[in-house]
Amino acid sequence: MSGQTLTDRIAAAQYTLTGSEVSRAVCKATTHEQTAPKKKHLEYLIQATQDSNVNVPQMGDTLLERVGNASWVVVFKALITTHHLMVHGNERFLQFLASRNTLFNLSNFLDKTGSHGLPMLRNVPTEAD
Repeated sequence: MSGQTLTDRIAAAQYTLTGSEVSRAVCKATTHEQTAPKKKHLEYLIQATQDSNVNVPQMGDTLLERVGNASWVVVFKALITTHHLMVHGNERFLQFLASRNTLFNLSNFLDKTGSHGLPMLRNVPTEAD
C-alpha cells in the first residue's frame, strides 16, 4: 500500500476537528503507509513532550489506540514512535508510560488487513522476552 489511506486521512481530520494537534501528529506518524514515520511528525511530538500545556496522557492514549490497530504497519509505526519518544522526549512521557500497567499487550495481535501482513508479524513483538 503506498501513500496515506482514506482511513488515515479521515482519522487525521477527526483529530483536527477536535482540536487535538498532538493526536493528529500521532495519527500522521502512524499511517498505513509502509515507510518510517515522518521526521517532522516525530519532531513535533518530541517538542510536544517538552510543552507543559500538552496533555501527555492523551498522547500516550492515542499511541495505545494505534497499537490496537488491525494493521501491522500502524502497530509497528506506533511502537517506533513510542520508542522514539521514550529516547528523545521529555521524562513526563516516560513517567506516563511507567504509570500504566497494561500499555502494550500484543499477545493476541494478528494482522487482519491481508496476506502481506503475515510475513511481517515477526516484526511486531507479541510475547515478552
